Amino acid sequence: MKLYINSNPSVFEATRVSKTLREDEVVPLEELGASPADSCLAGIQNSEYVFTINTEYDEPIALVGLVDHEDQKDTGIIWSLSTNRVAKYPFAFVKALRELIEEYGGLYSRLISFALADNFRHQRFHNVIGMTPTGEYVEIPDTLLTYRVYELMTTKGLNGMYYDKN
Repeated sequence: MKLYINSNPSVFEATRVSKTLREDEVVPLEELGASPADSCLAGIQNSEYVFTINTEYDEPIALVGLVDHEDQKDTGIIWSLSTNRVAKYPFAFVKALRELIEEYGGLYSRLISFALADNFRHQRFHNVIGMTPTGEYVEIPDTLLTYRVYELMTTKGLNGMYYDKN
């Protein structure tokens, strides 16, 4: 089964994703006091780049974005919100995410992402798409949420480490 990347998602598509988010994505949003719809729309508004991953029938099954890191130079944060339908396309979904990372991740030297510290499946997924744990954890104040930080050094970052003179 094939998925394709839409680089210009509409509010309608974001709303469709928000209505069928996976339960393990809804619970942390509720803990943060955010609704799935608000989170998807904020993702579109606040990201430098945002995409939907759609089925061959033009059904959006995930919303993916890249945001500039406010405190770390040349670092992007990759995030995603996905629906239960992703489970029907496991290999195609990973392939689509890797394509996005390869194409747009090179705008940054380093990409980071966050996985729930108590959710092994979230952590394993980050490993599958090529990210490695940094050893850092981020606790969200006034909640029970703790996230494990993952990173990926991009080709741009590796070139900078090996070829740029400082």
